[in-house]
Amino acid sequence: MKPIPSEGMMSPFGAVLKDVRGQLGLSQAALAGELSTTQRHISFLETGRSNPTPAFLTRLCRELGLSVAQRANLFEASGLHSPYERRRFDSAEIAAVLDMIENRILAHWPFPAQVLDTGWNIMRRNAGFDRLFGPFLAAANSSANFLDMLTGPQFRGFIENWSEVAPIFYFRLQAAAAHDETVARHFAALKTTGLFDTFDAFFASDRQVPPYVPVRIAFPDGTKLEMTSFLGRLASAQDALVEGFEIEFLLPTDAASERVLSAML
Repeated sequence: MKPIPSEGMMSPFGAVLKDVRGQLGLSQAALAGELSTTQRHISFLETGRSNPTPAFLTRLCRELGLSVAQRANLFEASGLHSPYERRRFDSAEIAAVLDMIENRILAHWPFPAQVLDTGWNIMRRNAGFDRLFGPFLAAANSSANFLDMLTGPQFRGFIENWSEVAPIFYFRLQAAAAHDETVARHFAALKTTGLFDTFDAFFASDRQVPPYVPVRIAFPDGTKLEMTSFLGRLASAQDALVEGFEIEFLLPTDAASERVLSAML
């Protein structure tokens, strides 16, 4: 017979369930209400006094709109059969997905584009990205980090409107930090450097916040670009790694920048 955990202990499944519940901002009672069960049942699951059934796991995944990563973690911790395979970045299947994105999407985008993982490592990039950002990427680094490049003094020094861009960058990093421990640590460190000191002034000003904020870049040779980006994901992703891939499409925001960028690429 499986021993009953002591009071205060938590089972592996219970720990994951509590973590997911916290991410959703739900109390035990609220989660019970969402799943048409009792708070006592949720409490017993979290402490290990009860074990999840396949039917409960299915209902949990169906009713709460969980991410692939959350579903995979719950199934794995439950000890039950999991439909989600734990793939590695260097697996043939993940490489095939990245190749498909690179060959079918990035190669056809006329401006710089890249694929980032949850840690902002650049998994794939097109030729336009290399031409524009190559000089700023770490040499001999097969998986360069976009966050390192953006926050490095060499590239950031070319951003003319950093005071306007900083709050946008802050919010994007804040969202990314919730899904990646490395980004969370980097974000916490950046907040102590004064990088976001213009944040409060931006929101305290009398100006209205515009519909979007482009990045204005001025290179040493006098070349200037004004750009923004679109972010996309694979809608049918059923792997936690693939779900975390973010495709970033950069584009010029005015005709002059388009002419300059087209000439550079």
